[in-house]
Amino acid sequence: MQKVKYLLLLSIVLFALSTTPVLSQAVQDPLSLPVYVTNVAITLDGILSESSWTIDVPHLMFKKDGAPSGNSNTPTSGIEVKPPYTDISTCNVKFLRSGFDLYISLNSDDHQVCQFDWEGDGLFMKIKNASGANEYEIKSYVGSTPQFVFETNAPAGVTEGVGYPLPGTTIFDSTDVDNGYTCEVVIHLDQLGFSDPLATVTLLINVFDPDNYSSGSQDPWGPNGNYYKQWWGSEWGGIYRELIMSNVTVPVELTSFTGSYVGQAVKLNWTTATEVNNNGFEIQRSSEGGNFVTVGFVQGKGTSTEATNYSFVDKNISSRTEYSYRLKQIDFDGNYSFSDIINLGASLPVSLVLNQNYPNPFNPVTNISFALPSKSNVSLEIYNLVGQKVMTLVQGNLEKGPYSYTVDASNLSSGIYIYSLSATGDNGIASVITRKMTLLK
Repeated sequence: MQKVKYLLLLSIVLFALSTTPVLSQAVQDPLSLPVYVTNVAITLDGILSESSWTIDVPHLMFKKDGAPSGNSNTPTSGIEVKPPYTDISTCNVKFLRSGFDLYISLNSDDHQVCQFDWEGDGLFMKIKNASGANEYEIKSYVGSTPQFVFETNAPAGVTEGVGYPLPGTTIFDSTDVDNGYTCEVVIHLDQLGFSDPLATVTLLINVFDPDNYSSGSQDPWGPNGNYYKQWWGSEWGGIYRELIMSNVTVPVELTSFTGSYVGQAVKLNWTTATEVNNNGFEIQRSSEGGNFVTVGFVQGKGTSTEATNYSFVDKNISSRTEYSYRLKQIDFDGNYSFSDIINLGASLPVSLVLNQNYPNPFNPVTNISFALPSKSNVSLEIYNLVGQKVMTLVQGNLEKGPYSYTVDASNLSSGIYIYSLSATGDNGIASVITRKMTLLK
């Protein structure tokens, strides 16, 4: 009886190990990587705007002399095809799964996006079909016409791909410092004979990084340009690596993150679709473009397959200050990832603000600006020194926030004038502020 219990326990453990990806510290040249499920539909546009791509799951980091850390695994090897390679860029290659669709993304910060011979910045890979009897090439890389090329010798319907130059990137213009590129490839595994969506996929991956070429037709071995490439598996074939398909969704799938000023506080709201091993979220804030600091923590749900809504109110803010926020999601094992940054702009004033007109003195045009702490009934008027009203700039209800108005005093004579701002907030509190301005003609 004791032996039967032992065998039963052993079979349960083996089953759990066979169906759950085992995560470990990042390494150089992993023999395999897990591929998580995305519950967010991926639009094949190359832009990587879907939240699943922002989750820090085990992935490949292609970078010359890069060291593995966190979830960034480094590839097998590389070669400096044409030295000297000085613009050392980082290209992260991530994987997601939806049914039989395997998605692969590249996200590169390359400063010189261009082409060496036909080998432009981007992806070259080989993938085996379900039986392993055939392998197919898939290429998604920078070309000349069109700017991004997608090529394959796989049967029609197997794969598609799209590249995208990030804003600020000018392909083949080596006088500019580019902001990099992204691309997406989808492989329909059922079209390669796979009947089990959890089957292991065998492949090799190369990432090309040529730099400082100003034309796709330029002699690649000429006086300009340099080139470095790396591969996971082998360069052109013979050595392969594996992707282990999983039924587990990406550890924390952040589907929305928003923030707004509410009175003299900031309210943040975010939603997760699923969570795995989620300890919680650090709320981090930056003011006036400075470093991010932690201002709070919200406990996570651990592991959950249900959508979860979170919120946090930051009451410790100053008026008229530019604030930005991000989330640092932390696993129980210490791994973490950051959300996108949301910029809220300037915070609202604590009380009614009327600024000195500028320029002052003026002739004949100046600007008057003010800020409302809440929705108010407002009047902004100009008087001469004997108390006669000479101009009305604003009369009516305005939402909270900053305002600026132009004063054209062409019809007024030189002298000192008084401008007066009166505001009655939706809380019933009335305020009046006046200032002097000087017209010199």
